[in-house]
Amino acid sequence: MQIIHRLTVVSNPTRVFEVGTELDGREVIEIKQVGTAFENSIHSEFTIHDENGDLIASIENAPVIVEYRQIVEHDEDETVEGE
Repeated sequence: MQIIHRLTVVSNPTRVFEVGTELDGREVIEIKQVGTAFENSIHSEFTIHDENGDLIASIENAPVIVEYRQIVEHDEDETVEGE
């Protein structure tokens, strides 16, 4: 299974959200792609969540670079491949 590990928003200034880092005193636990595809357009949206599942930031219709990480699941234990 793949998860989003890092999201780089290409803007001025560039913003980077990475799982496991702290942002304004809150740890980034999950980055979700929640956009919607319509017949004639795409609404691009990513949400960044903290350890309580609360929203840290929402990135809408912005140019981004998405980096994924492969997760291997074994009997309810999740480990990150290569670590």
